[in-house]
Amino acid sequence: MREHDFGRRLTQELSTPQTDSQRHLEAMVQVSRALGTIMDMGQLIPAILKQVTHTFCADRSSLFLYDSENDQLCAQVAEGLDEQRTMELRLPADQGIVGQVFQTHENRLIADTWKDPHFAKRVAKATGYVPRSMMVCPVFHGIHNVTGVIQVLHSDSDHFHETDMGLLEAIAVQIAISLENAQLYEKQKRQFSSFVRAFSTALDARDPSTQEHSLNVANLAQGIGYHLGLDFHVLDRLRVAGLLHDVGKIGTPEAILKKPSKLDPDEFAIMKEHAAYSLQILSQIEFADEYKDLAMIASLHHEKLDGSGYPFGHTADALNIETRILAVADIYHAMTQDRVYRNGMPMAKAFDIINDMTPHQLDGDCVRALKQFLGYPNQLAA
Repeated sequence: MREHDFGRRLTQELSTPQTDSQRHLEAMVQVSRALGTIMDMGQLIPAILKQVTHTFCADRSSLFLYDSENDQLCAQVAEGLDEQRTMELRLPADQGIVGQVFQTHENRLIADTWKDPHFAKRVAKATGYVPRSMMVCPVFHGIHNVTGVIQVLHSDSDHFHETDMGLLEAIAVQIAISLENAQLYEKQKRQFSSFVRAFSTALDARDPSTQEHSLNVANLAQGIGYHLGLDFHVLDRLRVAGLLHDVGKIGTPEAILKKPSKLDPDEFAIMKEHAAYSLQILSQIEFADEYKDLAMIASLHHEKLDGSGYPFGHTADALNIETRILAVADIYHAMTQDRVYRNGMPMAKAFDIINDMTPHQLDGDCVRALKQFLGYPNQLAA
């Protein structure tokens, strides 16, 4: 054998494993980068399937999660299915190839599904897609518990190889970590939301005449934000700010909160202090990044664009869109809500007053959006 032929063959033998390892490393970096920052479960699962499908040049992928209540494996998304035919796939946890992998905790690399007795032909018929080759891998929660199964499909037989199976197994670990983080994040969000609702309800209960005021302000603020085209994260921040905007009333004397007649100037001056108290109280809470500036937003709901509001007398330049929305939502609901010393105004009368305050005190875009949300004729004075 010639020396250069031997050298070329040796180079090929040495470079092939390295090339596979490098490809796997690059794939893992891409998957980790794509999934590492996604905490919302609704966004995470489609991202997982997109990355897995792309990595293996597959037709589609499915992530089955275990539903312990019904003892089923459920795939909420199947990458590659016609978007007009999106469906939820539910399989008994002990049937089919997916069920087998879930039960045994062992990977399956199937060169030809037509020759496998566990292949669920009825599922293929239901989706309108018949795979010929398949990789299926358990997704572990902890060491021994399986939380789901990742399935990768292609219409050609022998499309996947053992090296692909090893890579999928490594990716499944990353999927498990991402799912666990997202589930923990969702649990924390639910806990936070329940705390905010309970705190808001307790505060409103101090003044029977304003019960559910905070909830209504939160709903109105979200409705305004929706019609202004704000994204989900801003709408969620508006909801929380609306629920907590009157937290400062915890420092207002009950005699003032429950007075059955209109407040005199001195009493009203004390009542106005609740906005500053809201800032003081909420500033002590370490909110997550998505609720950054929540304390300031919630405490400025009585500010006006011309500087005539309180507690700081800020003008338009210092009031962002969320603060402006909350101001409109709060004043509208305060005017239309029944109080001990007066009945709530009809919608038309409330908007007459709001129109007179716009645009020098209230934001015109926010007022128009509120009218859209409530279905009120949008005839705003210039």
